[in-house]
Amino acid sequence: MANRQVPVALGRQKGVALIVVLLVMVIAIAAVSHAIMRDQIAISRSGALLANTQLAEFVEAAEAWTRVTLLTDFEDDQEDSENVDHAFEAWAFPVLEFNPDNGKIRMNIKDLHSCFNVNNLSDSSDTVQFTIFKRLVSNVTGKSELADSIADWVDDGDTPRTVGTEDDGYLSREIAHRTPDSMISDISELSSVLDMEREDWQKLAPFLCVLPETGTRININSAPEELIEAIEPSASISKLVQFRESGSYISDSSEYATYDIPNPAPFTFQSSHFLARIAVQLGDGGEYRQYWESALVRDTSDGSVKVLQRQRRTFSGQMMQELLDYESTDENR
Repeated sequence: MANRQVPVALGRQKGVALIVVLLVMVIAIAAVSHAIMRDQIAISRSGALLANTQLAEFVEAAEAWTRVTLLTDFEDDQEDSENVDHAFEAWAFPVLEFNPDNGKIRMNIKDLHSCFNVNNLSDSSDTVQFTIFKRLVSNVTGKSELADSIADWVDDGDTPRTVGTEDDGYLSREIAHRTPDSMISDISELSSVLDMEREDWQKLAPFLCVLPETGTRININSAPEELIEAIEPSASISKLVQFRESGSYISDSSEYATYDIPNPAPFTFQSSHFLARIAVQLGDGGEYRQYWESALVRDTSDGSVKVLQRQRRTFSGQMMQELLDYESTDENR
């Protein structure tokens, strides 16, 4: 009996040994796979870090070009004794193109005196600025009540212009918060004010900006007609637009009367605040691409330019795509 059981025991031992061998192989394969995956992740991470470093250098190069160009523009104006900024200067091309090795830089520069500075509403007693703003909001969105919501978000008063536009209207929301009642630093704050719909914001946002000061004026040579009309409803807008489209620009206060603008106080023809909108890409496939906005200020006394704020905009995919897909033509230049 005992002799007949020996082969069975040996068979079981061989089976166990085979299982152990297979288990060791599985563990070894898993260890090798893990090592390979770890190396791939490390390589991918290193590649991403290198790409981000190169993209950051592209952004810095675009900012440097902006600073030099705005300074040169100032120096040229000084030489010509004509301190004027308009849409036909070197910095104002629709899209500026640079092509570093294995990369792409596309950018444009927006005159921040061509839009309404929302921080001009921070003084609740300034009825002139609020009246202008309410006209602009009404002209663009057809909903003048949005002007109340935005003004109460920024102004230093705590008395609501309409129901719910101060703290009481926001503290009752699911995510409760207060109105800042002070100057803001980013225009995106206004996208969630009371009664602001997505469609309203898309219409209004291009006409608004945020500057780190109050009392700023609008550049008559670069402002859109909707904003000029909001400031001076009696102005001959079509006549002014034709004048600008012909390549001309206003350079003296005496010219305002030609376009039925009796009060030139809200206007200027020299700008000091600018926004560089920069799209950068590394490689032809576009695997690594970013969009940045840099706010710059130019000193009106010596022309020196410095960066006030730099932000990566992850929510501005459309602007990034438009810049990167832009194809230059002789007409655009």
